[in-house]
Amino acid sequence: MSSPLLLSTINNSIGNKKNHFTVEDLCVLFNEKSTYTDLDKYVIDTIQTEATEDELANFKNTYHIPSEKIEYVLSINPY
Repeated sequence: MSSPLLLSTINNSIGNKKNHFTVEDLCVLFNEKSTYTDLDKYVIDTIQTEATEDELANFKNTYHIPSEKIEYVLSINPY
């Protein structure tokens, strides 16, 4: 399976490749972690400002993320 567009959008904005997210990292992020690292906060901000509705919908459908989880990540203030 190719890399989801949402993941590409996120990783394109992270300069250091060793900090790049994986599909698993992104799934964990959408499952409402109780604490967020600085990198998590950056990724949330990137999702909120750069991700398209299509990218989010495709990721949600492919990885079976409930809509409420997507909405939660879109609603939090990462900083």
